[in-house]
Amino acid sequence: MSKEQKRKDRLTKTPPPKDFRWEELVSVMNDFGFEFDSSSGGSHGHFVLKSDKDKTISSYRPHPSGIMYSIQLKEIVKKLKEWGML
Repeated sequence: MSKEQKRKDRLTKTPPPKDFRWEELVSVMNDFGFEFDSSSGGSHGHFVLKSDKDKTISSYRPHPSGIMYSIQLKEIVKKLKEWGML
């Protein structure tokens, strides 16, 4: 199994892992073709699909720990499923 698939499996795990880090999220979103746009300032921003700028997912970098909140992961998975990416 590839690293990419392992990251996707970990993202979609139920319940969400309690140790899912921001860096992992950025990597898995890059695997799906998203880039993080932090132009809104601070730790808030949007993951924007490179091929379709209308598909965006709002998110923020949790700090100081960098550990993602489960509600954030659930919302991201929900959006990816709505768009048929999962």
